[in-house]
Amino acid sequence: MTGRTALGGLGLALALGLAPGCRGGATDAGDLAEPIDVAAPADRLDDRADDKPGFLAALTPKQAADIPAPYTSARASLAVKLGDSVTAGQVVARLDDRQLRQELDAGRAQLRTAQAAVIQAEVDRRGAEIVLTREKAAEAAGVGSRADLATATQAVAKASAAVTVARATAEERATRLAQLQAHLSEMTLVSPIAGSVALMYAQDGARVEEGRPVLRVISGGVSVEFAIPADKAGSVRPGDLVDLRLDRRPDLLTARVGHIAPELDAVAQMVIADADLVEPPPDLQPGTVGRILPRPARPAAARPTK
Repeated sequence: MTGRTALGGLGLALALGLAPGCRGGATDAGDLAEPIDVAAPADRLDDRADDKPGFLAALTPKQAADIPAPYTSARASLAVKLGDSVTAGQVVARLDDRQLRQELDAGRAQLRTAQAAVIQAEVDRRGAEIVLTREKAAEAAGVGSRADLATATQAVAKASAAVTVARATAEERATRLAQLQAHLSEMTLVSPIAGSVALMYAQDGARVEEGRPVLRVISGGVSVEFAIPADKAGSVRPGDLVDLRLDRRPDLLTARVGHIAPELDAVAQMVIADADLVEPPPDLQPGTVGRILPRPARPAAARPTK
């Protein structure tokens, strides 16, 4: 129970006459409970108060990349292990592509069928055009009827429309086939940056879902991110040198404040900032927490009196 909750509960108990030493149901004016001395609450009770000096900080990698699965796959074969060094473009995992290859084979068959339909439609149109030419000649010689000519003309129009539909279907199947081929190449996951494998989201041989990260690669060393309470905003500025005390590390490190967020986080009531370490040790690990300790401002030098 927090301090405010405890005081609130105690006040409610006093209001209901349930506090220790109170006797309810008294009808005699002289039979009154003795007053209870309650300690006055502190001027300010804040459950989020942090008695430690400085600002909460954590080491973060300067560059990080989560490598997601572009499509759902029944199996992911990992080509690297936790802590391995990788280069940009190196293969880090392969997703099971058997179902995709089946769809690719079906797509090729559908494209061949659509292309054959285009050829058939073009043959039908040429046949209709031959009939139309013959009907025009017969009508000009006076041995044909206008009805036959109109029928032949309509047949050519229908054949031309069939050619258009067949070509559109073939183009659609070709586009789908190109997409499947592109998807097939994406089933091989490569690292976008050079660095080290820092996190394995999926186990080797496990199922992965579309859009979910498979592993994480970090590089570029570490930087510091810290949170400034709202009432301490403005206590440090970009370019200021600050001290960093890390957990389980006795020595103080030096960092230079880089960027400070221009707005207050509405939920945390903190201002987020970052800093770059000055001559950082090589053994620092991302995720280590500590405290940023602002350095006291130097007093301005007194001007000499004349």
